[in-house]
Amino acid sequence: MRTTIQHRERHICEQCGEPAHFMHDFLMENYRTNRASKAYGKDDCSWCSDTSVFVCRDCKPETPAGHDPGSSVFPATEQFAHLFLYWHTTAVTMGEKD
Repeated sequence: MRTTIQHRERHICEQCGEPAHFMHDFLMENYRTNRASKAYGKDDCSWCSDTSVFVCRDCKPETPAGHDPGSSVFPATEQFAHLFLYWHTTAVTMGEKD
């Protein structure tokens, strides 16, 4: 038996550590023909993402190496609030076998 304790945390800006207000989704270079990209062979790749970068209102994201400089941008509004949260594991306890 195993007990895991998790809670939701908000992503922080990858440059300054403040709470993130924007998520930039980047695709790999040549994403439509690059087999390693999640947009490979797709006509509509507007919801595809190979790498997400979270930034605050003041910081500008840097394009990850090997990725196309264009990105989809999602603000931390009510519609996209779930994108800014992740599960953080705080404890895992192992019980005895029955």
